[in-house]
Amino acid sequence: MNCPSCGAPLRLAGGLTSLRCDYCRCVVPLAPDDEGMRYLDEVAELLCPVCAVPLWNATLANAPVHACKKCRGLLVAMGAFEGLVEGVRAQNPGGAMPAAGDDNELSRKLACPRCHRPMETHFYYGGGHVVMEDCERCEVNWLDSGAIKRIARAPQSESARESV
Repeated sequence: MNCPSCGAPLRLAGGLTSLRCDYCRCVVPLAPDDEGMRYLDEVAELLCPVCAVPLWNATLANAPVHACKKCRGLLVAMGAFEGLVEGVRAQNPGGAMPAAGDDNELSRKLACPRCHRPMETHFYYGGGHVVMEDCERCEVNWLDSGAIKRIARAPQSESARESV
């Protein structure tokens, strides 16, 4: 993304909620969409494993993700996953838990956007009845639209509540 004032490249600033031009110092706030996603720039070399359009660098609950604007799926680094869940949980306290995932999704085969090898499809073990994909080699998780909210709104186990 380029600066609207001078055309120079913008970079992330302000805790992942704005972009800043190093040349003219212009700050461009990033407005979140209705899901809280802040889209930064398109990543042409990473294609969505579901609909094959380029993913976008984005932030959700101040966590970096790659997001698809078409199907609204998320590619999340395994190391950032727990922080993302906690951030979404903090931004969306209470409320009804979204509908559970479809068990038929377990038979779906997706290719990793990074290495293009088959991803492993399984249930997320932390609650929310979410089917997700992961690539251990690239250390990324793929979540379909709404899955992160199901995980965040799922009842926490007693041990998880005590560690907070």
